[in-house]
Amino acid sequence: MKSSTTRIQYLDGIRFKRVVNAAAKRLIEKHGHLNDINVFPVPDGDTGSNMAGTMDNVIKKSANALDQSIGKMSEIIAESALLGARGNSGVILAQFLCGFSESVKDLQRVTLKDFSHAASNASQRALEAISEPKEGTILTVIRDWSEHLSANHHKYNNFHDLLYDSLEHAKRSVLSTKEMLASLKAADVVDAGALGFVYLLEGIVEFTERGSLNRQEEQSIIPEPSKGVHDRVAVASLTFSFCTECMISGDNIDREALREEIGVLGDSLVVAGTPSNVRVHVHTNEPETVFQIAEKYGVVSHKKKDDMLEQHKNLLTSKEQRTGILTDSTCDLPDELLKKYDIHVAPLKLFIDGNELLDKVDISTEVFNKMLPDSKSVKTSQPSPGHYKALYEDLKANYEEVVALHVMAAHSGTFQSSKNMGASILDNPQAVDTYTLTGGLGLITLEAAKLAQQGNGAKEIAQRVEDMRNNVFVLVAMDTVDFAVRGGRLNKNIGTVAKLLNIKPILEFAPKNEGRCGIVAKCFGVRHSEARLINLLKKRVMGKTNLRFAITHVEAPEKAKRLADMIKKEFHSNIEFELQAAPVLGCYSGPGACAVSVLCDY
Repeated sequence: MKSSTTRIQYLDGIRFKRVVNAAAKRLIEKHGHLNDINVFPVPDGDTGSNMAGTMDNVIKKSANALDQSIGKMSEIIAESALLGARGNSGVILAQFLCGFSESVKDLQRVTLKDFSHAASNASQRALEAISEPKEGTILTVIRDWSEHLSANHHKYNNFHDLLYDSLEHAKRSVLSTKEMLASLKAADVVDAGALGFVYLLEGIVEFTERGSLNRQEEQSIIPEPSKGVHDRVAVASLTFSFCTECMISGDNIDREALREEIGVLGDSLVVAGTPSNVRVHVHTNEPETVFQIAEKYGVVSHKKKDDMLEQHKNLLTSKEQRTGILTDSTCDLPDELLKKYDIHVAPLKLFIDGNELLDKVDISTEVFNKMLPDSKSVKTSQPSPGHYKALYEDLKANYEEVVALHVMAAHSGTFQSSKNMGASILDNPQAVDTYTLTGGLGLITLEAAKLAQQGNGAKEIAQRVEDMRNNVFVLVAMDTVDFAVRGGRLNKNIGTVAKLLNIKPILEFAPKNEGRCGIVAKCFGVRHSEARLINLLKKRVMGKTNLRFAITHVEAPEKAKRLADMIKKEFHSNIEFELQAAPVLGCYSGPGACAVSVLCDY
């Protein structure tokens, strides 16, 4: 037992917030090591980031809370953890805090005995949230720690000494996890989630002793190798590929019934929370079915589906990358490229006939574009501050630096909103107005992501993007002028004449005008429009090299194929990617539109 000059004999709301924040900061500091040793239940290397993201949300959401009551403060902290919970260990941690809050809800302050009782209840609630709990995980360490508190709290008269003693017990417990699970033994590491919980405890103990986290020396709680861990447990396939999560809000949510319905779809199921707010985590091959089931129980938000096998493969092949990439949903790139390069996407808000939807979250591009012909009112709006905040915090947890690449500021406030939020969270974020959108933004973002993967810094990547944006051209062959008139991009009288004469305009988002939209040709008929677009492209790229093309369309796959064939013949170049265009293009160009984007060098 270690003696202490800090004699805290009770915890009220303010003290509880301080120790939780100290715990969170310690975990956030060490999240990289947890990622390095994360092999169970899947070797996807994100346990540290998930736990750090969960606790970072607690710090931010409770920052202005001044409740003296531990009951009220713990409720705020538990709700914050639940809203920010990510990954298996993050959701378990949130459930632990919900269980603790449940035990102290009517108390102003807690004694050592009260705290030990609340910890025991929290441990039990965490266990109940797991469908198939396993020994050798975070649950094992939480249980051993709480049992030690219950058996020994009467021996102490202050929190520091009790917590110091229980921390030493938790360290021994986490060491034992290496022998409990085959994957941990094969990789020669302890469980990452379990060690994350020990880091939390260390932060609390250090704070109660010194009142701060100013360490003289950095030492790992449990020294162990972390290089090559994922190579030692490399897998070629997974039974269930997608880590799927969502939040459900409602009244008296039946968590057991929910658990039974979702449980048949996969494993690693965690159903955590309260009767009104439930967080679901499951590994499955049917994420959309999980979301559909969740919608039967309440309002669903915070949807997430990560391809764990892809994450695992990236861990095995990736070089040291210090810069994260952020863009928005006007950026058109295939999902496989977004995943391969870990490109984070801020979803724009879509409004179709009065219904608000999150682009590529609540509705797919394909479904939205199919709805366009029968819609009466369609608008788009920049991503919400909340989405930007969550994305920047996630990037901060995973990368040293961030580059944000966004749709042209001339037509959207998306860039400025992102820049402002980035400045409030990161020390030196780099944000670039790319002067483009759809496939043009996709091509630039892809190049930036490749530079990041090669180890380039944020400032260097941002400078390269500023050079690239002057050499990206987006031309759009339109089939109708109705949506351009409705969206204010074309005068109503001109639109009427164009419709009568069957004129097919070609729009351009030109870098020389900072990406502003303009009509550059008026064509009679579809084939004339396509030929004219190719001729305009030839003028734009004359004398330039390294041509990279992308084709995006709004329910016009046949037109896209014709243009692809013409590009291959005329420019002897392949198409980098071809897919449905983001809804923001469809809103103003309408069904039948096809955009050709090209990025080139001087």
